[in-house]
Amino acid sequence: MSLVALLGRFALAYLLLLFGIAIGMHLIGLQSNSGTNTAALLGAVMWACLAFAKKNGRYLSSSEKRTTFLGMLTVDLLLQSSIILLISTTSSLSFGAVLYALAFVGGLHALVIWLMIGTAGKQYAKDAARTQKS
Repeated sequence: MSLVALLGRFALAYLLLLFGIAIGMHLIGLQSNSGTNTAALLGAVMWACLAFAKKNGRYLSSSEKRTTFLGMLTVDLLLQSSIILLISTTSSLSFGAVLYALAFVGGLHALVIWLMIGTAGKQYAKDAARTQKS
């Protein structure tokens, strides 16, 4: 699997999880929030990275991790800015407030993405070690 395919899987999973969680929360009478968005991000990063490792029989190299991180962060920021722009059309938020919110969320999500790429690598290593012992 290529890095482009990994990023495509991530984008699709993230979008589906965002909408799926939002719809599920709406159906039970709750509003989607930053916690549910972060949960979608966690799941999408983990799934895409582990799918890459499984298909390639190895985990990401250091340079691939950096490229993956930047690609996932770009996808995330594009999705978040789209959501914020949609919200700002129905409210009277200033451009500065929107930009600040995007920067804050982007910073938190960057940390989450970086940590989850590492966590997925550790998970893959554990699974590979278990498979070798069997």
